[in-house]
Amino acid sequence: MKRFITFVFAVVVGVAMLGLSVPTEAAKLRIGAHRAIMGSFEVVADKAGFWKKEGLDYTFTSFKQGKLMRNAIIQNNLDTGTTGFSPFSTAISRGAKVTAIGVTANICGTSHVIVAKNSKWKNLGQLKGKTFVTKKGTSVDFALKSYILPAYGLGVGDFTWLSTYTTERVANVASGKADVGIVGDPQYEIAAQKGMIRSIETYCKYDATRMMHVGNPQTIKSNRDLYVKYFRGWLKAHMLLRSNPTKYGDIYFSALKEIGTKTKRSVIQNVVRRLKSAPYITGEVRAYLNDMNAKQVKLKWIKNPTNFFTKDTFDDSMLGEAAIQVGYR
Repeated sequence: MKRFITFVFAVVVGVAMLGLSVPTEAAKLRIGAHRAIMGSFEVVADKAGFWKKEGLDYTFTSFKQGKLMRNAIIQNNLDTGTTGFSPFSTAISRGAKVTAIGVTANICGTSHVIVAKNSKWKNLGQLKGKTFVTKKGTSVDFALKSYILPAYGLGVGDFTWLSTYTTERVANVASGKADVGIVGDPQYEIAAQKGMIRSIETYCKYDATRMMHVGNPQTIKSNRDLYVKYFRGWLKAHMLLRSNPTKYGDIYFSALKEIGTKTKRSVIQNVVRRLKSAPYITGEVRAYLNDMNAKQVKLKWIKNPTNFFTKDTFDDSMLGEAAIQVGYR
């Protein structure tokens, strides 16, 4: 027995000296998806099997808020997800380690200013002095306070503010606890079809509101190829939205039914057509972030501004490589 143990030990030492190792479990990409409509790209890529066809090994988790995905990446508990430009901007200005790897989508058409269905209000100009429900610090909150209210000659001081999650805002407005609020799709369309609320504005007239795709710097460094595979499947979802929005909507609708979301097919078919595919980090995107960041200083959300033209916090090379490979234009 001793001779056998000595032999096994010698083999192990010999393998180590040759620089060999016992195979380890392949790396998995930890994917986060937003529960609002901008997360439908991830849902469709998953349910349509696009990532499986690309040979991507991954885990998939849903989040009710983009800021939670940003935090999970900073804490090294997630590898990719979606967050608003505003939470991304504030995180970078505070020294957080998170990398912008693409733009999830333009969501201006899926972001609504809402009032109760039977209210008399027709526009924001009539709501001065009323109670406004939002979620402080989000991109839609920032755009509301920085671009939409000023267009009506209004400011932050002209309202009483409530800050709640999306799931609570519809109830706040419908019940009269708040007079006006902001909510995204599909939550807006579901409540509107139930006769609870109505939209008096979308954001498109005032702002090209977008969501940032963010990645984990540690994983990008150690497993860059995972992101290329990820983006190949993710961009196929974008291409399906463009070429066949009905099929895209049906896949998303089926996925929502699987997790118990009570909605109608017509709701989902309506909202996916408001979603705009715009994945690239352009010079205009960086300029927008600079303007946002400067305004966040004035809002006292951050202390010091960041120059996003010089800040080393972008890497969309994996997205670009994947776009070429799948023929995304």
